[in-house]
Amino acid sequence: METKEVVSKIIARTGILSFGDYMLANGLHTQYYLNFSLLANAPNHLKTLIKHMSRVIKDEGIMEDVTKLVGILNKGAIFVPLLSVEFKKPFGLFERYENDLVIGDLDINDKVLIVDDMISTGRTIERVYRIITNIYKSKISKVVVVVDREEGGIHRLKKLGVSVYPIIRITELVDILYDLGIIAEEEKDIVYSEVKERRRRRR
Repeated sequence: METKEVVSKIIARTGILSFGDYMLANGLHTQYYLNFSLLANAPNHLKTLIKHMSRVIKDEGIMEDVTKLVGILNKGAIFVPLLSVEFKKPFGLFERYENDLVIGDLDINDKVLIVDDMISTGRTIERVYRIITNIYKSKISKVVVVVDREEGGIHRLKKLGVSVYPIIRITELVDILYDLGIIAEEEKDIVYSEVKERRRRRR
């Protein structure tokens, strides 16, 4: 529980999690939002988060056979250079609007680990997967994210043979923050209701 509790506290202290009326990149409306770019103003918290991400990556053996890391611009890219240094692996950054790498390169021999801030429906990561595997012929079988919004993304990527490793699920996050007295019961219920509704729509 230590890693999940530490990550939850970082998300709370930096204001990454907020409640309101938002539209996600996938076009869906949501009443809560996660903005990991705020870590740019909190280097100590970013350092701690990288430490715990690295611990999960090591414990799960995720880096085995990986030759390169790829981050997705914009918010997910904040983690990649630091993980690249930690694991001594080269990295690339993918611009989803240009549909290509804008930093780094890949080739047919590369085995890629995609790193992103979170996963929702999985459509963005699936698009990155298809472009990289089709254009560069690199192999992708692993993805690491900080938060799983529990909107079916993990299941979507599993169909492609890709395993997703979230540091924490959104329901775990709000449970921890509620137990710590950081968020109200109403806010926890907002998240649970959205997860339940997204699950109902997928059926």
